[in-house]
Amino acid sequence: MAGESIKAIPLFLTIVLIGSCSLFGIQNEESPRYSILKKEGDFEIRRYEPYIVAKVTMRGNANDDTGDAFRVLAGYIFGKNKGNAKIAMTAPVEMKQEPVKIAMTTPVEMTQNQDQFTMTFSMPSKYNLENLPEPEDKRIQFEEIPSRIIASHQFSWLRSDKRNQRKAQELREWLKSQDTYRAQEGFSYAGYNPPWTIPFFRRNEIHIELQQ
Repeated sequence: MAGESIKAIPLFLTIVLIGSCSLFGIQNEESPRYSILKKEGDFEIRRYEPYIVAKVTMRGNANDDTGDAFRVLAGYIFGKNKGNAKIAMTAPVEMKQEPVKIAMTTPVEMTQNQDQFTMTFSMPSKYNLENLPEPEDKRIQFEEIPSRIIASHQFSWLRSDKRNQRKAQELREWLKSQDTYRAQEGFSYAGYNPPWTIPFFRRNEIHIELQQ
């Protein structure tokens, strides 16, 4: 009995260490690879390498209804897939409010916002579309994100719809001075930390895709 207790100490210490790291915002998870093309304070322009995401789209608002989407994706990486494979958690978790296009008479089109959102988990780099375990939940889809250029605005503390909108506007104002790039419409929110991370140490980002 004493021997088993002693053997359990390293595992316990590992769990405590991982929990302490995430509490203070120290990231151990793999993230999509990118190179920084330009940096100015909390603003960056990055070129991302291709990577794969698992995603789920749900009706509702990305700031109010994320719980179900997170549970679906978390369930997949924790074993709700054919083969019950465990997939390492990565960062960030990304959310984007998706516009819904409603066709009227050709060629007129209306765009309805705030109707549904998409949450994505990036997949570890060892996976490709052929070897990813098949999810039990058919709402989960996979997508290979090609290399792209992203503008990022990093901030700490807690996210909210109002704050995300303000940070996105700040990023767009900064991008006006970057003549090389043209900002796409919309933005996405990227969160890198679990809920128990101290707000001061949290890493949040607003992402806007760019075209040259």
